[in-house]
Amino acid sequence: MAAVAASKTLGAPFSNEKSIERVRYDFSKDGGATGALDIFIASRDIIITGFSAVVKTAATSGGSATVKAGVTADDDAFVTTTQGALASLTANAIILPVAVEGTPNVLPLPVKLPAGSKVIQTIGTAALTAGVIEYTIEYYKA
Repeated sequence: MAAVAASKTLGAPFSNEKSIERVRYDFSKDGGATGALDIFIASRDIIITGFSAVVKTAATSGGSATVKAGVTADDDAFVTTTQGALASLTANAIILPVAVEGTPNVLPLPVKLPAGSKVIQTIGTAALTAGVIEYTIEYYKA
């Protein structure tokens, strides 16, 4: 699987240290082809306690592209295709994980991510032709 140019390997060095990391998907560096790109890779078991995406430069497409983000086993755990529809990917848009369906005000966090697992961005339906999205993750060692 390909990775965004700025992808990072995560793993807090101390068990009680909470860490925050940012990675940017940048069309000019990473391209916009449909498919999955690695954003973060866990070097050890981690617990994800926070996640957000901020659109720095509006995403564009010759079609109706979608962007979702999640983990390999649940690729839209953090950003769904509804949230990541092209019309929603405007400059300065902030995207947070949606509440668990049927459970008011409960986000799908925390999430345990085993060593070697990945947080991915998936472009679907059509390719992107521009855009910059900054992903921020908060986590600690499991």
